Amino acid sequence: MDKVPDDAVTKPTLDTILERINALSDTVTREISSLRGEFNSLRQDFNSLREEFRAFREEVEIRLDRIESMTNQTRAEMLTLRADFREFRAQLRESIA
Repeated sequence: MDKVPDDAVTKPTLDTILERINALSDTVTREISSLRGEFNSLRQDFNSLREEFRAFREEVEIRLDRIESMTNQTRAEMLTLRADFREFRAQLRESIA
């Protein structure tokens, strides 16, 4: 083998390695920036969906409250009708007897 000083063999190799490291660093930096942008976009989408879900949940709760109110009102009316019917039946029995 050739007995050449270290500079002759290692310098081009070292330069190549450093260039590759720098290129890799640039690539990683670009990828991280891209991922940060995508992450921020996903965060905004998630917050938007969260707000839509809250609005939907509030709307559903309001509608359920209205249904419960109507059910209670209808039930009260049915109890009144039942009482009226019993009273009518009692009066009818008294008038027949």
